[in-house]
Amino acid sequence: MHTVLDWLDHAADDRGIHFSDSGTGWSFVSYTTLAGEAHQVASLLHAHGAQPGDVVSLLVSEVRDFAPAFLGTMLAGLTPAPIASPLTFQGNDRYTEHVTDILKVAEPALILSDASLSEIAEKSSTQLDGGSAVLLEGSAELSIEDSARRAPADLGLLQFTSGSSGTPKGVRVSQDNLAANVRSIHEWLGITAADSCSSWLPLYHDMGLIGTFLGSLTAQIDLWLMSPLDFVRDPLRWLEAHGRHGATVTTAPNFGYGYTAKRVRPQDLEGMDFSRWRVAMNGAERIDPRAAAAFGALLAPHGFRTTAFAPCYGLAEATLAVSGVTPGTRARTVRLEGGLHTGRPVVPTGRGRLGTAHPDGGANWLTSCGPAVPGAAVDIVDEDGAPLPEGHFGEIRVRGASVASGYRSSVPDASSNFTDGGLRTGDSGFLLDGELFVVGRVGDSIKVRGRKVHAEDLETALTVIDGIPSGRCAVALGTTGEAHHVVAVVESGEAGWLDGALAVVRAATDDTVRVTVVRTARGGIPRTSSGKPRRRLLWRRFQDGEAIGEVVHGTAPATPVTG
Repeated sequence: MHTVLDWLDHAADDRGIHFSDSGTGWSFVSYTTLAGEAHQVASLLHAHGAQPGDVVSLLVSEVRDFAPAFLGTMLAGLTPAPIASPLTFQGNDRYTEHVTDILKVAEPALILSDASLSEIAEKSSTQLDGGSAVLLEGSAELSIEDSARRAPADLGLLQFTSGSSGTPKGVRVSQDNLAANVRSIHEWLGITAADSCSSWLPLYHDMGLIGTFLGSLTAQIDLWLMSPLDFVRDPLRWLEAHGRHGATVTTAPNFGYGYTAKRVRPQDLEGMDFSRWRVAMNGAERIDPRAAAAFGALLAPHGFRTTAFAPCYGLAEATLAVSGVTPGTRARTVRLEGGLHTGRPVVPTGRGRLGTAHPDGGANWLTSCGPAVPGAAVDIVDEDGAPLPEGHFGEIRVRGASVASGYRSSVPDASSNFTDGGLRTGDSGFLLDGELFVVGRVGDSIKVRGRKVHAEDLETALTVIDGIPSGRCAVALGTTGEAHHVVAVVESGEAGWLDGALAVVRAATDDTVRVTVVRTARGGIPRTSSGKPRRRLLWRRFQDGEAIGEVVHGTAPATPVTG
């Protein structure tokens, strides 16, 4: 594979994408048809004056429309820059602000939008006096012309980060990066013509775009594709792609497996067969053994094997995949003794396997994200960037052909550093027996008596408490002067959980840490376009004295705090 567009020369007529429709069915579009639609989009962009190498921002809400829009942009020799849909934003004003921020960085020559987002595209374009807004629907009127195809742009993709650690940044992903990472994923998973894939992940996010969409197209295997909203409304549809239609591969964050286990009833699976389902990737957030165990128990009577779980780690700065558990093996889990100290060994006190029972339910266990995928290398470094021995805690560093060249923005970012020695990811973890265990973001932690306390650890522990729903709490950590703060925000209308929440925080910290607990309504936690809590934003709001919700313990600053 030279580029991710090589498949256009041999597009299959009997393979393609099964798009979830508004009812309970699927609409099939062959790869041959999709290739033709991509040519029409390329012609549309050329008709509006796009020049080789130009950036085209994609503001397309419908999955069915996004596929040809993205491919047509690449086919035209242009660089696509996908923008998140409005789904995770609260109101048009906040979404328009987000779009404007992205466009300032992308500096597109054109903004390609569908009808539902055309007004926002026009408004943002006018505010910036930048790229012209182009309506995607106009491509249907154009003929399919081979002349619309141009040599691929060197910059294959401008992939924006989720923004969990601040303003989203545009990662410069080259054509070579894309091809290298897709090859790595195919080799890691052992993809063959006998496979087919399912996904409900958004295509503007690297996990959905590269891991499932481009991964399926380049292998010319069937893809069962639905929107995140379709999944949230009815997660059974996702399972039907495997249990009724025989899909063998999928990927989802931990939330997806836990949510499905709660929403789907055993009787809903009557007549389904999951015995062909051989890969269930799990990434993008902390992997909770409890969710995997519940999901596995629900599907096991119908042939699902928990050896299908393939926990993985990746990030946009490395295109996508960095490490992953080999399909067909059972991922390892560990419980650690005491706290974590940068540069010092970790001390496992318990070992287990994902999908099996764990003492204390698995809330305090870490799950392996496997060895580095083919073509990548992973090591752990200390605060100065010096390599650490295996089994020592520090920052994750990545090297390989998939590592991007940097950000489009000229603003330096200390959380992810592109260096000669590799990409310093801003994520902390350790290696055991060659496998990567991810702990959390370096910036989402505080040091208490020399040991690291991570927001993800506290969030996982809090969800064990009755009355705190899984995925409905966020923890912001920070320091003002010499004081450390833990700000726990819980979306819950129930009572009785406060004492348990305080006990969890105190067990992980000490009496010197100032604890504030806030109760807010459902949807009160600000989230990124991929659904992750925006912890840094919560911390800034706390510092600035903004109301996050009802303070049920501790004191919100009456005036902005400094430090």
